[in-house]
Amino acid sequence: MNAQVYNGEPLVEITQLRVVDDAGTQHYEGIFTGDWIEKQERDGVLKLEGNIRPDWQPGGKQSAKTRRKVDRWTEELLKNDAVMGNLSVRLDPDNSVFQMVQDEDGDWTLRLFGGYLDTGVDSQSRFTAILAAMRNEVGTMNGKTKFAVRIWVANDDLAARVGSDYNTRGDKVNDTAAKYAYQDNSKKRLARLLLEGSKHLGVDNVEVLTNTVSASSSKLVAFNTLTQAMENYWSGDPIDEQQEQEQADFLVNFWDDLVAVRREFGRLGKSDRQALRGHSMAGTALSIHGVIALADEICRGKLDAAKVLPRLQEPVYDGAGNELDYFSYDNPIWVKIGALVQTEDKSGNPRKTLRMSFQSRKAVADEIKRHLGFADS
Repeated sequence: MNAQVYNGEPLVEITQLRVVDDAGTQHYEGIFTGDWIEKQERDGVLKLEGNIRPDWQPGGKQSAKTRRKVDRWTEELLKNDAVMGNLSVRLDPDNSVFQMVQDEDGDWTLRLFGGYLDTGVDSQSRFTAILAAMRNEVGTMNGKTKFAVRIWVANDDLAARVGSDYNTRGDKVNDTAAKYAYQDNSKKRLARLLLEGSKHLGVDNVEVLTNTVSASSSKLVAFNTLTQAMENYWSGDPIDEQQEQEQADFLVNFWDDLVAVRREFGRLGKSDRQALRGHSMAGTALSIHGVIALADEICRGKLDAAKVLPRLQEPVYDGAGNELDYFSYDNPIWVKIGALVQTEDKSGNPRKTLRMSFQSRKAVADEIKRHLGFADS
C-alpha cells in the first residue's frame, strides 16, 4: 500500500508481545490497557470495523440481543468486575506498513508505520463496551485494567476464515448449563436455592445440562425454564443474603404444598411422567411459569399456600358438562388462551400440542392465577 509514514516514526509501538502459532501462521499476543485502547481508537490506530457479524456491517442495525450484551459488559466494566476473556484485533499485512523487532529476552515489538488495527476477526462487541465504559461520564472504570489481546496478522481471506470459525465452530454452552454453573442475579440464585432445597426437585429431577427435558426422561423440567419463570414472575427483590434465604425458604415450602395437591410437580417414575406428556399441562414448562406466578401472588398476599393450592385438585367442566381435571388437555381453556394448538400427527389424526412462546407462558400464568382467584377472568 501507499502508507503514510510520519518522518520515519511509527504511529504506535506495541511492546512485550509473544509469538503464537495458529491457522498455519504466526501471530502475536500481548496486554492492552483500557487507557491504551481508548487512546488508539481516538487516534485512528484501532478501528472498530470489518467484523463479519451483520450487527457491525456498515449500515447494519444492531440487534436487541447485541445491545443487551454490550450494555451488560459496559455496566460490568464500570463496576470493574467484567468477564471479557481474550480479545482479538487484526493487522492486515496487505494494507499496512509495520516492523516486528525481537529483543534479547525473546519478546517482540510491533512498530506500525501505516495502516491500523481492526476488528475483522472478532471482539467488536467487547471493544465497543470497553470504549463505552471508558468514556462514560460516571468515570468508574479503571483505565489501567489489562486485557489479553491477540494480534492476528491476517489478510481479508484469513480474517474471514478465522472470524467464521470463531462464530460457528463448536456449540455454545447452552443456557441451562451456564445458568446452573453460575447465577449472576438474585432470581437465578433463588431458582438454584429452590432446586437444592426442595426434596421434590434436585438435580435428579431437574435437567441441568440441556435446555429441554428428553421425552424419555422422568425429570420434571430444565433449570433454564425454572430460572426464566423466576425472572419473569417472581417479584421479590432481596437486598441481602438473609432476605434471599427467606424467599428461598418460602419457595421450598410452597413446593411442598404444591406437590401435596399436584404430584406432577414432584418426583415421578419414567412411566408415570411419560403418561402425562401430551395429556396434562401439569408439570410442563408452561405450567412451571404458572406456578411460580402463583407462588408470587401467595407470597405477596402473605397467604397460606396449603389453604390456597387445594383448588388445583378440584375438577372443572367442559361445555357438555363433562367433569375434567383442571390441567387436562381436554380442558378447553388451554386451547382458548393459546397454550395448546390443534394440529395433526403424521397419520393425519387430530392432536393438541403445546405452544411455547412468551405469550403462551404469560397466558398460562394469568389463567392459573385467575383460576385460584388472583386475577379477573
